[in-house]
Amino acid sequence: MPMNEDLKTIAKDVIDLLRSVQDNSPDNVVRVFFSEKRASEKYRTFMPQVSNELQKKVLMLVLPPLFKALELPVVQYNPVGVLDEENELIIPTQVSSVESFKESLTPNYLITEMNLIKIPKINFYCIEVSYQGKDVYLFRQFTKMSRLRKGILSQIVNDELKELNSDFLGIDELTDMVLMDDVLLVINHISLERIFNYRDKFQEMTNQAIGRIVVEGKMANVEQFSEDCLNDVRIMKRLTDLMSKDRLPLFFDNYDRVPEIVSALELDIDFDDEGKMIYRDKSQLFHIIHLMSDAYFQSLLAARYGGAETEGTI
Repeated sequence: MPMNEDLKTIAKDVIDLLRSVQDNSPDNVVRVFFSEKRASEKYRTFMPQVSNELQKKVLMLVLPPLFKALELPVVQYNPVGVLDEENELIIPTQVSSVESFKESLTPNYLITEMNLIKIPKINFYCIEVSYQGKDVYLFRQFTKMSRLRKGILSQIVNDELKELNSDFLGIDELTDMVLMDDVLLVINHISLERIFNYRDKFQEMTNQAIGRIVVEGKMANVEQFSEDCLNDVRIMKRLTDLMSKDRLPLFFDNYDRVPEIVSALELDIDFDDEGKMIYRDKSQLFHIIHLMSDAYFQSLLAARYGGAETEGTI
């Protein structure tokens, strides 16, 4: 899907600002937050004190790999997935949990007494870079550190192997998402779901789609269809994509052609005497979602039928 040129410009602004930080090495522009996800899209966030020397080390660690990652093409966020060599962009206002996280950084909620932190409950950390009147937030899932914490950390002291306390907070070189102003750049696709509970958005959009399907009255056994959709995150992602592209009206406006398509493709879908699709079980889910997404095609040269995973692959 083509992106608004203003969003592309802002995405470039993120890179330019961070490069300026790298080149000028300003003092005391970094804060580090460790955050725990709670119920109802709430966050409990901790902020330790970080020396200026350690701030610069953190930036030297994370910025070079981030610049390399941000060299990839940027496309609009697609719930279904993204190619390996692409980053995604989404407008933060479409992700309600972003504001909830920002609220946890305000003085009324931010926790600075680090003795209160429960490290196993931390879900992600965030590095805030404030420079030239702009704030950039770099997010990283904290679960990546769990395996290391379960192992044995050690060091050599006077020729003897000594065990270290494994109850530690770690920062590695990778970034999952970058937030600045009106742009959220997603480098690691799954991180949007895990950090900002975007799966809740999938469920919301799926319920909207099912509501429209019920109103149109073109499916028998829609209750079972609804239950199976809501129990399969892959289907919820596809329905979210379908709704974001406003494809359902196209499906229902051309429903009279659906039996013909089903027959031509030999899909395992039957119709009752009223012309309704009969939903039977989960094996039909992807066929039905592909029909609703107008994802089946007929080639011009050989007149062959096929299906596309995304609009861009046709």
